Amino acid sequence: MYVSGMLDANQLAQIPKTTRYNWNQFTHENYYGNDWAIAYIDQFDAIKDVFASKFLFKSLRFLAETRKGYLHMLGEFAYHKKLLKLHASNILSSIEHLASLSKVSVVSACKYYGVSKDWYYTQKRKLICELSPFQKCYKQHPNQLTTNEVVAIENLVTNPVHFGKTKTTLYYHAILNDMVTCGKSTFFKYASALGYQKPKRFKQPIKKGFRASKIFEWLHVDITNVRTQDDGIQKVAFAKDNFSKAILHYSSTGDKAGSKFIRNLFQETFDKYELLNNANPINILSDGGSENKGELLTWVDNIQAPPVVSKITAQTKDFPFSNSMSESTHSIYKTEFMRGNLSLNTERHLQDLKRFVQYYNYERYPTELYGYTTMEIIQGKVPDKNRFKEQILLARKSRVEVNQQFNDCSITMSYNL
Repeated sequence: MYVSGMLDANQLAQIPKTTRYNWNQFTHENYYGNDWAIAYIDQFDAIKDVFASKFLFKSLRFLAETRKGYLHMLGEFAYHKKLLKLHASNILSSIEHLASLSKVSVVSACKYYGVSKDWYYTQKRKLICELSPFQKCYKQHPNQLTTNEVVAIENLVTNPVHFGKTKTTLYYHAILNDMVTCGKSTFFKYASALGYQKPKRFKQPIKKGFRASKIFEWLHVDITNVRTQDDGIQKVAFAKDNFSKAILHYSSTGDKAGSKFIRNLFQETFDKYELLNNANPINILSDGGSENKGELLTWVDNIQAPPVVSKITAQTKDFPFSNSMSESTHSIYKTEFMRGNLSLNTERHLQDLKRFVQYYNYERYPTELYGYTTMEIIQGKVPDKNRFKEQILLARKSRVEVNQQFNDCSITMSYNL
């Protein structure tokens, strides 16, 4: 510290003159081990310059504290690798900028940012493809969907005709029409990246439901109020099968919807599907409203046919499950199909109901049915989660070959971003 001139006058006064004289005669380069310490001595001289300038001292202290806080914060994130990957281009630019300004090596600049040189060079070699929604080079990442598949998904999710439909319905629509062949989670990821907008729904508490083991085993019914612009409120009831989720029948009235209204709905449903010839028991599930008693119970009690028909009230001591199957149909009609809009009058309301049942039973694909519509299940199809497995595997193999030969995009190095 004496030789470097870092001692103040008070400290110098405490050192004997003879000692200072001897120190002045030393030639440090001649001492054994000087070559080991020369790098430290050079750094020490740089530190002396820093301490000699208040501005430099404050600036470097600020940088050191900033780096310490940055590294500490980065270490606290459980997903710090994802965070680095997300901001890779900015970090690469900063490292190279720091190295050019301070004339330090890239390795030293990497240490400042808390990343390894291997990470730096890996990210620098990464290619960016502007045609990919995730900016991944098709040759380096051949497993991603091809450009044709990406365009098909984008056209699907941005088409106003499909607004409000679930991603599951759009997925099976795409795979059944040979628009794209991939796993459902992959389709969901691309759909979200390409502009899919989920319609806002009213949040309802999750209720405890159940699944039937065959069609016509459990039938659901419930009434909902549907407003029209000119003719006021219409009362709508759907008779729905639990296993297939199909709407078996529906009815609407602008008058009182009592037990006779529900009885007629089920009489027509049983006639339509010849359920009185069904050998298996049939359970009708509803809430405890008065419209689900009276004439409906009388009709059920008087059935003299092969099936044993029972009327059960949901969320009771003897049957704790909810009637959410019916309630979900109301929500799908009002939000997904009508998109919050109102029918003009009764005539238009009945037309909209007919179109909705057509859409729901023949064009919509519930998650649990794995690409079958509800009416296909009624007609004998069996849900199979592996239905498209072989098709997807073949498409994945073909996709790799297509992407490895891809030459139509302008390629950008990631560190230039």
